[in-house]
Amino acid sequence: MLAHFNDGEHVIDAVRSVYGQTHKNIELLLVDDCSTDGSAETARSIVEQDPRGRFLSLDVNSGGVGGPRSRGLEEARGDYVLFLDSDDTLDRHACKNLLHEAETSDADIVMARTRRFEIEAQRWKGWHDKLYVSREYYESIEDNPELSIDTIVVAKLYKVEFLRKNSIQFPTDIHYEDLVFSAKAFMNASGISVIPQSAYVWNIYPNEVRKSITNQRDSIKNLIYRLEALTRVEKAVDCSKNPGLFSRLQLKILRHDARLYLNDIVSHDDELALEILKVLKPFLLKVSPEAYAQLDVPERFLYGAALMLRPDIVRDAFTMINKRATWIPPLEPDGESSTYRWHSESTNKLSTEPLCGALLSVDKSDVESTPWFQVEWYHEVREIQVNSGILSVRGRTFDPGAKLSALSSPNLSLRIFSRGKNKFSKILKCENVVYDGQWVLWDALITVPTNWPAGDVDKIGIRPRISNQLTSREGHLVIPTSIKIPKKRLFNRGLINRVEAYRYRVYRTVDGTMGVRRLKSGTKRILVRRIISPVSKYRVIKDSVFDRPVKTNSLRWKTIYSLLRMLPLDSDSTLFESHMGTSTSDSPGVISSTLASHYPNHKQNWSIAQSKIIDGDYNSVTRHSAKYLYALARSRYLVDNQSLPSYFVKRKSQIYLQLWHGIPLKRMGLDEPDFADASMAKKRELVKKASYWDYLTVPNPYFETTFVPAFGYKNELLKYGSPRNDILAKLDNSMADNFRIMLGLPRDRKIVLYAPTFRANSRNSKRAIKLELDLEGWIDDLGDDCILLIRAHYLNKISIHPKFAGKIVDVSGIDDISSLFAVSDLLITDYSSVMFDYCTLDRPILIYAYDYENYVNDERGTYFSLEEFSPGLIVKDQQSLHKAVLERLTVDLDKDERHKFSQRFAGFEDGDSADRTVERVWG
Repeated sequence: MLAHFNDGEHVIDAVRSVYGQTHKNIELLLVDDCSTDGSAETARSIVEQDPRGRFLSLDVNSGGVGGPRSRGLEEARGDYVLFLDSDDTLDRHACKNLLHEAETSDADIVMARTRRFEIEAQRWKGWHDKLYVSREYYESIEDNPELSIDTIVVAKLYKVEFLRKNSIQFPTDIHYEDLVFSAKAFMNASGISVIPQSAYVWNIYPNEVRKSITNQRDSIKNLIYRLEALTRVEKAVDCSKNPGLFSRLQLKILRHDARLYLNDIVSHDDELALEILKVLKPFLLKVSPEAYAQLDVPERFLYGAALMLRPDIVRDAFTMINKRATWIPPLEPDGESSTYRWHSESTNKLSTEPLCGALLSVDKSDVESTPWFQVEWYHEVREIQVNSGILSVRGRTFDPGAKLSALSSPNLSLRIFSRGKNKFSKILKCENVVYDGQWVLWDALITVPTNWPAGDVDKIGIRPRISNQLTSREGHLVIPTSIKIPKKRLFNRGLINRVEAYRYRVYRTVDGTMGVRRLKSGTKRILVRRIISPVSKYRVIKDSVFDRPVKTNSLRWKTIYSLLRMLPLDSDSTLFESHMGTSTSDSPGVISSTLASHYPNHKQNWSIAQSKIIDGDYNSVTRHSAKYLYALARSRYLVDNQSLPSYFVKRKSQIYLQLWHGIPLKRMGLDEPDFADASMAKKRELVKKASYWDYLTVPNPYFETTFVPAFGYKNELLKYGSPRNDILAKLDNSMADNFRIMLGLPRDRKIVLYAPTFRANSRNSKRAIKLELDLEGWIDDLGDDCILLIRAHYLNKISIHPKFAGKIVDVSGIDDISSLFAVSDLLITDYSSVMFDYCTLDRPILIYAYDYENYVNDERGTYFSLEEFSPGLIVKDQQSLHKAVLERLTVDLDKDERHKFSQRFAGFEDGDSADRTVERVWG
């Protein structure tokens, strides 16, 4: 069903996309809404070229797509209907894929993926892609109310009998008719199928070319149309019969419908902005408190400001949202109450608006209990100066809960980095740090690094960074509109840079943050640069390009590596690598610190993955770069806890210490199922790589009888325990308290750590893995009893909603898991090797094995049965997990079983593993 009005330019492509479908048994109904530009004849001629098409025309223009679509539904002769706009197209297999699913599932609605194409930028964008990851079937919308956020009617196949039986039609007297149609269809559907295939191409044109109804938001009439449609949706959906749908649509009002208009207030003048707020306010007051409760703090502040009818404070809220700041000033304690109030000078006047006051308040406990590394800090500039080409910035960081002053020696710094294709960054330490009430004041001097390829760097970003020994947090640096930006220029230092004469200037970005950009140059300077270009490029290559990753399987790379291996070894140098360059912790980090204390003049290099930013004074080389290759070829000592790159070939006089990162439960090496039928060449290659290890740390006899033969290892075993566990073996209460301080965790709350193993289906995925935890249920059952720390495997990532801040904390960014062990009263894991290390503390462990059978049977298999030997109770559902946690936070019920497990499988840790290892290898 194709609705058309005055669109002769695009309708031909739309019709052709229908007639070009691989499923041929279709009827095309094109309904013209009384076009006035002659395009109706164009549409008629293309439609009637095929006997499967019919051209219809309304008698009177309806003013929207509701009229043509309603007429089309009345005339439809097929069993199913699919809607198409005249400026969009169908994917070639759309009808085939949708119909196949409809006939298979007998669903009333089949939903497929929509792809959006930006005409001007010539790029593709998604549309609610998370809904269309895999094929799914739901008995009703209540089984997955999230589907209702996709309210466009295109890319969906509807059963015609279902629509007619339930009298589902498009309203013809308002715009945004899709909202009403979709809500009625969802609430009445008996069977909804979702397929991952794409069915629809939504073309997005520049506003000056073709302004959609959604983009006509500079008109109050547009807002009134949408609110009328939403009012009809609210009346149509029975919250007692469809509570899930009703609740999700209420949240959608706040997250999408109203937000569209509030977003525009940033650029509107105060008069139009105030008019929008006055129209919105009565509608917002009818939204359920439960919907507002699902918003995070910046969103709540936004709606509080909207209800206050204050465009200026709405813009302040967007500063918080766009800069991803958890809080911005003014946020002050609300007298003797247990809350902080934002813009209290204004909200105190609104005693008649309880919803407004509630939205602009945040519990003191939420401010004070949120760990510092979970806060999105607000940083702003106080003053900018440029002298002799050097940029001086005086700034401040908003800290309403005084978290930073309570930390143990936090480091404040600025990271300056190049934007665009050439990636360079540098961390500069801030000076004159002063804690002044709710603010932390700081100064910084910024010079453009001499080794940057100035000709290739157009723009420079600046990010404030807070860090300590355990973790870090970056934010945006805002330039308030009251700050004057100097017009003086800054430039790279050094003779070559002076001659090249590249100049930069500070500017305020479109987001209001601080940046630096390169200025245009005159003809004479450009000529000078061409003359000295070879010298300049050599300097850049020498200092920077050699530290960029390259293609490691090329002949050129292999040749260079072979030649480097002919150079003499540096007998006083060690190359460290932890978790393939993603960390500086675990046993390699402990050995590095111990080696530095025993042999302070010994040279250490660290292998760091390209995307990893490290804090601290490390000599680092980027993994897979030319500098890395040089260190790999010339270092006398090599230290690793996983595996060096496949192209590594050990030299005869090199000494390689392997500090494997865990005691295995899962089968390893030659014991893996993949090696059962592998060729002898593949098996020999594995054993050969392991033979490079001169020393292997062996924490216990179980490791020696499983891991060692699994790699055919024959060289020396260091039976000293695991260096990473030295700190756990020596841990006392004062050390544990210090870790809590560094992490910003309260001393009076119980801490539970959940550390699951790697999930294979999400390797290299940009999507967060699904947590098999009901976080809402956890808060209900355990939120008052403990704080839950969640640490994903370093190859996985997770996403936790900000509303859980302070109660459920993502600690995946903390490399040193020993610090998390130290502060935790109980560990929850599944099949991860952390269970063996945690035994060192002799604290309760729970095994949350919700997929035990699948994991054991479908993955690599295990060396022993967890059901037969376990360090703690095994639970397979969340209700049992919650109950078990509550019990063990009070009484250690599994002590005997854990001790038996430890004796058989855990490491024998005496706290001196690192010292003994360093003495044996370097002594």
